[in-house]
Amino acid sequence: MVCGLAVAAFAACGDDGDGGSGGAGAAGGGTGATTGTGGEAATSTGTTDPSTTTSTSSTTSATTGAGGGPQTLEMIDDMEDNDNAINAAGGRVGYWYTFNDGTEGATQEPPPDPEGTGETPFTMTALEPARGQSMYAARSWGSGFETWGAGFGFDLNSPEGAKAPYDASAYTGITLWAKGTTSATVMISDPGTDPEGGVCTDECDKWQKSLALTEEWQQFTIPFADLKQGGWGTPAGTDQIDATKLYSIQFQVGTDPEFDVYIDDLAFYN
Repeated sequence: MVCGLAVAAFAACGDDGDGGSGGAGAAGGGTGATTGTGGEAATSTGTTDPSTTTSTSSTTSATTGAGGGPQTLEMIDDMEDNDNAINAAGGRVGYWYTFNDGTEGATQEPPPDPEGTGETPFTMTALEPARGQSMYAARSWGSGFETWGAGFGFDLNSPEGAKAPYDASAYTGITLWAKGTTSATVMISDPGTDPEGGVCTDECDKWQKSLALTEEWQQFTIPFADLKQGGWGTPAGTDQIDATKLYSIQFQVGTDPEFDVYIDDLAFYN
């Protein structure tokens, strides 16, 4: 298992270059998800009880977004097993990792593992207080990044560290709970926006949406159709993400002096 995690971590960090390039575009894209209903990503600002999202099953239902109706969820990771692997369900195999722009003197926790040694695997953070029934969340924090920033995320299908596409076409998008001291951008890659797809190399401009985080928990519902490229890198060759072949889901912050971002109960929905 340690060896497997090491290989997976190396493969993940091997993609940091394109994730980093994505940071430049992400930092300038959007002003945050729109609160409420409609086609834009909806956020919940206290109208939904966090405990209504059950985190003990891979498939459950919850109310998503302010004024949103019930949604059927396929849990990607609820973090409650307190390890660095996403839920092993639906053919998904992936491990959480961190990445950053390498600014000298800057710090990020958990630290990146570019050598793939597995000595410092990503760990979940215990919530104090708990968010309803949720006891753990994915979290990254740090300071001092000056080029494009830092981030964390995972590949959806990377058995033995070899990244492969994952078919998420059965779903409408993703939903998650988040909070933070700065805004963050969710980025999802497909064949046109990931080096594995052969369209881009070092200027992979992932499909993205800015999330206006606050220090209070909010729920974000993000349809795949709302994701747009940042406009700075290689064009994907299409105006919409290819949900039949997704590679990674990442969360990135820009060059704020300090950042502290939490992600919880991340799921596909339809």
